Amino acid sequence: MARNPNPARITDEIWSLWERFDRLEPSALLGGIYAAKPGYHNYRNAVATSDYSRADVAADRQGPGDKAAALDLTMSADAMRRYTSRLDVAARARDERLYIGGVPIIREFIGTKDNRSVYCYVLTGGRPLGVGADAGPDPGRDSTHLWHLHISFIRRFVATSDAMDRIYSILAGESLATWRSHSSEEGDMAAAEDLWRLLFNGGYPPGVSPTHNGGVDRAEIFRRLQAIQRDLTVLLSSNAQMVDSAQIVKSTLSGLSAEQLSEAIRDADISPQALADAIPDATAQQVLDALAARVAALTAPAANAEHPIDRP
Repeated sequence: MARNPNPARITDEIWSLWERFDRLEPSALLGGIYAAKPGYHNYRNAVATSDYSRADVAADRQGPGDKAAALDLTMSADAMRRYTSRLDVAARARDERLYIGGVPIIREFIGTKDNRSVYCYVLTGGRPLGVGADAGPDPGRDSTHLWHLHISFIRRFVATSDAMDRIYSILAGESLATWRSHSSEEGDMAAAEDLWRLLFNGGYPPGVSPTHNGGVDRAEIFRRLQAIQRDLTVLLSSNAQMVDSAQIVKSTLSGLSAEQLSEAIRDADISPQALADAIPDATAQQVLDALAARVAALTAPAANAEHPIDRP
């Protein structure tokens, strides 16, 4: 298969999803990923702050700001019905593959289930579009979607391989039980990578620095991530009622210097809601409170230092 033709605007993860789908579906053609126009086909930093692909959903204001967040798949009439229907069944069932940390991976998909009418289903941010609820069918999309399937990815996840694996699993017709069986074997590394993207690197992959030339030490990244992940797992387990959550958060972050943490939090524009979404549990607020206090203590000195951290 061809290499990613535009790595400046297309993530390798979305490109890989296209390549896998191309192998899956004989009639598939690439309709497009990046396009310089409003909406998810463009990258966030290039669209107006009022654009629906940037303004409506908090998670669309996270992740890489320089990458496209949509995929168009052109295919035969039979294939259009098949893949649109698979996504629709999963969306209506709130299939867990469509969510990471309780946050939908895609904003919407648009295709057809009968080759006569365009069908769109919005998974999140429906009210600003006039759906009447956060999720549901959204009529009125243009007729080109009778012959191509459009998927809008939530921008937080455009560089998350686990997110693309989940979408591919649904498109391929894999059962949820089958996906669970093999995803559990691969989950540790993916979860660590997702946690890094969300909390510490503004949506960029491990080993890539959003603020400096060159990379960072991958082994050290994953050593810290594994400690954080392990302790958060303990915190969120059913047997952790007696655990001091504030102490766990403090200890898991102890490997990061004040400068490193303050820089990462500021560059990633992490919000309390994003953190709450990442930890879908009754103890999330305890985690947020402890983490917020630590971040506040560390970022304030950095902001007032004689040589403050520069933002790009």
